[in-house]
Amino acid sequence: MPEKTMPHNLDAEQNVLGAVFLDPNSIKTIADSLSVDDFFTRRHRIIYKAILKLYEEAIDIDYTTLIDRLDTEDTLLDAGGSDYILGLSDTTPSLANLEHYINIVRDKAVIRNMIEEVKTVSEKGFDAKDMQEYIDESESRIFDVARSRRTSDFVDLRTVTEEVITKTEEAKNKQGELTGLDTGFERLNQYTLGLQPSELYIIAARPSMGKSAFALNIASNVAKLKSRPYIAFFSLEMGVEQLVSRMLSGEANVASTRLRLGELNPNEWQRLSVASDRLAKLNVLFDDSGTVKVTDLRQKCRKLAQENKLDVVVIDYLQLLSGSFAHTNRVQEVSEISRTLKEMARELKVPVVALSQLSRSVEQRNVKKPIMADLRESGSIEQDADVVLFLYRDDYYNEDSERPDIVDVMVAKNRSGATNVSGFPLIFRKKYSQFKTTSDPKHEPQETDLDDID
Repeated sequence: MPEKTMPHNLDAEQNVLGAVFLDPNSIKTIADSLSVDDFFTRRHRIIYKAILKLYEEAIDIDYTTLIDRLDTEDTLLDAGGSDYILGLSDTTPSLANLEHYINIVRDKAVIRNMIEEVKTVSEKGFDAKDMQEYIDESESRIFDVARSRRTSDFVDLRTVTEEVITKTEEAKNKQGELTGLDTGFERLNQYTLGLQPSELYIIAARPSMGKSAFALNIASNVAKLKSRPYIAFFSLEMGVEQLVSRMLSGEANVASTRLRLGELNPNEWQRLSVASDRLAKLNVLFDDSGTVKVTDLRQKCRKLAQENKLDVVVIDYLQLLSGSFAHTNRVQEVSEISRTLKEMARELKVPVVALSQLSRSVEQRNVKKPIMADLRESGSIEQDADVVLFLYRDDYYNEDSERPDIVDVMVAKNRSGATNVSGFPLIFRKKYSQFKTTSDPKHEPQETDLDDID
């Protein structure tokens, strides 16, 4: 069986080179888009390399200067000779489709690079000693090629303005309806308009504030929507049985301790059965396999997306992930993790909700409410996140708190909306791992004076 020729388009390559003779200024566009290696035919690589040299030296590019340069470098015959170069402009219909010709040449080059990388990955597999290391290196190689594919062109202001106006009119027609996925918490929806695709949400708190339960509540609420969204819940701290037990406890209004002990009365057994049937219909997919590398997590999410089984990603919690390679310090590693999660949200066009621990500096202050500075020791989380929520329980720090079982949800950052550093209250029914809304004025938090926090 004859060996297949690598993908290429001879006409497109000729049209790109011929465009330079039709309009010497076109080299600016071409040089910004194509490298010498993007051309498949050897003679075209030689010609383009000579053209680039003339361009870099600010020498006018025409037949005479190009042929002279090739002749001086003793590569004229390898480039096809004078007649071939003189005939290049004849093969180019017009400059109107130059961008299209460039894209064809670039796309074929990316495909060739991908084929070569796949061959390399295949060959390395025979000598691989460590499975995970081999997969990580293979994924990195493939991803590097994928990132080199042509990016979208610039969009002019008029086009974007028209799109914004259209979306504004749609929002007006919706009369305050959510544009994202309903979190089940009205006050939170007021700030975010629901969980938005391509956005990274950080829910940060010190231990025992209820952030895992809060994330579970959001996942459950979203999964109950009529559209039956798919939720990928990555638990790096708790096993899936413990998570589902918490969901059953809240759904059935049965204390989690009674569930663990099996001490249920007939009425509670009945409620548990009904709750089990309701939860069984939800598309919540748990992963408690101990996925540690953020690249593994992204790979699993890509697979779900390809199967049309991904609408929201929840990660509990971010600091238990590790980067894709060794870092000199933990701050750099967490920065890579948060950046990868944001890239994943944009790539897969789904909201990503990641829980995060706060630094111990909170415990050393008189005012225990968290602030953005408590995230800064955790890499670039603050920078990468679109929304940052802090959870705070006054009764955790003050036994005589006048607001028992109340969690303040503080909107510390909101890239597309308003913030609220004082927060809004939710009732936390800890024994049921359940959050409830409240309209009682006495539950409202006092305004936070940031100047009081040192």
